[in-house]
Amino acid sequence: MSISRLAALVKAWPADSLKRQISLKTTIEEQLALYQRGQRSELPNLGGQIEGMQDLIENKSQKLYPLSDKLMKPAGKPTYYTALLHELEHGVQEPSRWQKLKVFFTNGRID
Repeated sequence: MSISRLAALVKAWPADSLKRQISLKTTIEEQLALYQRGQRSELPNLGGQIEGMQDLIENKSQKLYPLSDKLMKPAGKPTYYTALLHELEHGVQEPSRWQKLKVFFTNGRID
C-alpha cells in the first residue's frame, strides 16, 4: 500500500454534504496525519479499501451499469430521484425529508 496513493485519493474524495461533522474523508485524513507525525506506527492493510475508493471516485459501477430514463423517472413520481440526487450532491438547503426523519426518530413524531 502506498501512503502517497492513499493521500491522493483522500484529496480527490468529495465532501459529504449531509454528514459534515464526520465523513470518510476527514477520518482518513486524521489517520494519515497521525501516521505522518509518527504518533501511529502503522496503518491497517487498506489494499482493498483503496481500490474500492478509486473505483468510487471514477464512477466505475455507474459506467458499467448505466441507469435508463425509465428507471430514473418512474411514472408515479418522475422527479423523485432527481430531487434526491440534488439533495445528496448539494446538501440540505431547507427543511426536507432528511430533517423530518431525524425529528421523527428523535421525538417519535413529525411536527
